[in-house]
Amino acid sequence: MRHINLGAAGFCALTLAAVLVGGCSNSDSLSGRSTGNVRFTMGGATTQATSLGGTSPVTLSDGTGRTITSATISLSGIVARNLDGQLIDVTMDLPVTIDLIGVIQGRTVDLPIGSLPVGSYDQLVIVIRSLGVELSDGTRIDVTPPGGGWTAIVRVEPFDVVDGQVTTVHLLFRAAGAFRWIDGRLEFNPEFDCNVDRDDEDDD
Repeated sequence: MRHINLGAAGFCALTLAAVLVGGCSNSDSLSGRSTGNVRFTMGGATTQATSLGGTSPVTLSDGTGRTITSATISLSGIVARNLDGQLIDVTMDLPVTIDLIGVIQGRTVDLPIGSLPVGSYDQLVIVIRSLGVELSDGTRIDVTPPGGGWTAIVRVEPFDVVDGQVTTVHLLFRAAGAFRWIDGRLEFNPEFDCNVDRDDEDDD
């Protein structure tokens, strides 16, 4: 088995610094505010699961016909933007390891339950700090991005986090264009779609 350790200069499609121009608040700075629970899941878009037949691996664009048989990420953070423009860390037990190929092929991963201050939110930032890929010929590629991680900005319809209720956020990973082989290097460009629902308590 060959092992390749790649630097990730230029791999990050979006930098978290650019997102944080408007300022960022963590949960500690908002202590004293009521919080609501947020459940995150990660799955693949329905269209990509259908197009891949549920089993086909991702083929590299390097002309060799090699496929990605495993692509494991370490998800290290999720940040939510409220309607006042504040970016607030979601409090949850991270990092977690996720196999993106399984997600692309139709599996859904339940992330640890998290919490946010009560309020309305219209954007998420997903932070991924590492990527490990295995190819069909046995090649292993480990990529560690600069600056703390790749960041994917996810725009969502405004949703509410309510005290005593659980808001469920479904992150849908876009496979198309996520892995590209350019100039002998594997580039990673994570993007997500998103939809949200809320589990209301009974009003008995």
